[in-house]
Amino acid sequence: IMAELLVEMFCEEIPARMQARAGRDLTKAMTDGLTAAGLSVDSVQSFTGPRRLVYTADVPLRSPDVSEERKGPKVGSPEQALAGFMRAAGLTDISQAEIRTDPKKGEFYVAVIEKSGADTADILGELIPDIMNNFPWPKSMKSGRETFRWVRPLQSMICLLDGAVVPASVGGVTAGNSTEGHRRHGKGPFTVSGFDDYRKTLEGKGHVVLSA
Repeated sequence: IMAELLVEMFCEEIPARMQARAGRDLTKAMTDGLTAAGLSVDSVQSFTGPRRLVYTADVPLRSPDVSEERKGPKVGSPEQALAGFMRAAGLTDISQAEIRTDPKKGEFYVAVIEKSGADTADILGELIPDIMNNFPWPKSMKSGRETFRWVRPLQSMICLLDGAVVPASVGGVTAGNSTEGHRRHGKGPFTVSGFDDYRKTLEGKGHVVLSA
């Protein structure tokens, strides 16, 4: 089952020349990070504006369990070779490995490594701060007492997965489910439940055209 992910980073005015590239950088970093965590990513869209970067996609609620095989040395190999294989495969005893037979090479060890999946919310809780702390802005600044740097002071974040808040925290700001509209014509805050609601609210009460 795929669930909708909505991420918004909302800050003071981003210089116009930096907006489009930031949107591309965010899209790549989010999609690559989710994929590297074993998640399939569909229906990716991103939007940039004077005060916001937005990313939305469909992702599963959990990464899959993975079973991986690692081929080891021959049975009867020296102790050092076995120790190196066990260390690399995370085994504490060689009896935890299976013994397979090859007609040409004889008997050898194989480690079957089972990795259980993770909740997507937990993956996002680590991925988003990592992306934001290493974001390639041409110029960035610190604000307040935080060591965190962003193009302009970060004011709020949204991170919604299947309508539920993922409380990722960066630079003293914790993600929630509310945003702001136009400074003068559509002051919020506005609480949103997902991307469609977010877009309608911003383009209606918020007086903000989401797509550049």
